[in-house]
Amino acid sequence: MNKTIIININSIVFHIEEDAYETLRGYMIDIKRHFSQSADSGEILLDIENRIAEMFSERIQTGRKEVINKDDVSEVIAQMGRVSDFEEASEEEEKGQQSFHQQEPSGEEDHKSFPTGKKLMRDPEDTTIGGVCSGLGHYFGVQPKWMRAFFILFVLIGGSGVLLYIVLWAVMPVASTRTDRMAMRGEAPNLQNFKKSFEEEMEGIRENLSGANAHFSRGLRTVGTGFGEIFKFIGKALAACMLVVTGSVVFGLFFFCVACTLAIMGYQEEIKFPPLEILQPGQAFFALLAGTLAVALPFIALFYIFLRILFKIKPLNNYLSLGMWATWIVSIIVVIFYCVIGAQDFREDSIIKVDRTLKTQSVYSFSEKDVRVIEASSSADGKTKYDIQVDGESLHNLLRSDIEIRFESLDSLEKPFIQYHYKAKGKSYQLAAERASKINYQAEQVDNKVIFNSHFALGADDVYRDQRVNVVVYLPVGAKVEIMESLQNKIREIAYDNCYDNYTDESKTKQTEWIMTKSGLTCAIPEKLDEEENEEKDATQSE
Repeated sequence: MNKTIIININSIVFHIEEDAYETLRGYMIDIKRHFSQSADSGEILLDIENRIAEMFSERIQTGRKEVINKDDVSEVIAQMGRVSDFEEASEEEEKGQQSFHQQEPSGEEDHKSFPTGKKLMRDPEDTTIGGVCSGLGHYFGVQPKWMRAFFILFVLIGGSGVLLYIVLWAVMPVASTRTDRMAMRGEAPNLQNFKKSFEEEMEGIRENLSGANAHFSRGLRTVGTGFGEIFKFIGKALAACMLVVTGSVVFGLFFFCVACTLAIMGYQEEIKFPPLEILQPGQAFFALLAGTLAVALPFIALFYIFLRILFKIKPLNNYLSLGMWATWIVSIIVVIFYCVIGAQDFREDSIIKVDRTLKTQSVYSFSEKDVRVIEASSSADGKTKYDIQVDGESLHNLLRSDIEIRFESLDSLEKPFIQYHYKAKGKSYQLAAERASKINYQAEQVDNKVIFNSHFALGADDVYRDQRVNVVVYLPVGAKVEIMESLQNKIREIAYDNCYDNYTDESKTKQTEWIMTKSGLTCAIPEKLDEEENEEKDATQSE
């Protein structure tokens, strides 16, 4: 059993073992004795106590314990350094300077050092406006004047430097304490560096207090502080707008993923995302999930950054951050993998041609039948859509509408026929030809009516590989043709709308009339003339 004592450091209460307390007490007495002769020693001691309190708090949180023991105190003292350590180092440095012409520098340090990283913070001691450039200079090891020149260059190029400066002003905290300034410069927070920092500050104050330079410096700092508040407000306003934008993008991606998942499962037939159609349902789901994560995770990270700017919340746990990075990289790899798989199956294409004769008619009437709609009964007035399934797969998921119809002329003595071009792609020519041969699409002729289906169906086990049907109708010159309005979206190379506009009562017109000529189909209805053209025509006839 060890006796514990409650102490207060920097308004933080710690439970510490008695022997650890005695060690810490002796250490603090040595520090106070050493700095007692320094000007403003109270500020130095306060900074040292603040740093010790931070280190104790970190050890309690990381070690998941409630009491500071002697080992904790010893490690903190080792990191901070003892007074005797840098006193001896100072004496050796003085001796080395006196005999510099006789000795070579060893490059070794007698005191124990601990590596430390730099923190990105604004430097209030070297500021023109807000200390952003000087803080960046400390972080990247560059003189502040080059960072200022960099921002001025960006402003001259397109004004982007102003926005970047405002955002950095809002994001970067001010190095207000000596510990912050040491962290900004990458200096270890030990006794030697505390003393060095204090001496540098005092030297800077002496220089700045000379003549008009002091007033000018104070004026710049006052102006900088005022601009700082303005830019801070603007930065937070921009952060709030970006928070809404990134949040909306994340929610939109979530609902998009849900909708596409329902479409893959067959619950939402109207929702189609073409890149997913080239994959099997199982592959499409994983590709969708990976693609959503690849796009959403950067926006989630930005969303959290803007949350930190506005509400000053803590950064993410290191394990969570690494997990997000790993998930993002894996999702990109998965997306690339499925893209490669899909692209390989589009390398070769094949076309199969099939000819089917037509019965000769005085008038050929071409129309379309919507295969997605069936009649409920012979007596029903309306039509009803049913969910027809093929081998457990919804027929609506297997239907394709990639159909084009063209008309070509024949000699008047030749017999009419229809030529079908079935097209498909695959990893090899054989696979492409096999897929093309599976396409089942032909028109049905009933008397003078030639009826085309609106869609053709893929096999239940087939996936989309650019399957399509090109239809060429060969008719003799002089043949009369009627094209129903339902077929106009599949007709190519004729001006259907122009012929449709020639009718006087367009609202009652369900079909257009054509005549086959050597150059192709020509509208059988003469073009309508406007009032001026009619008057000119009447005047010509009267003459």
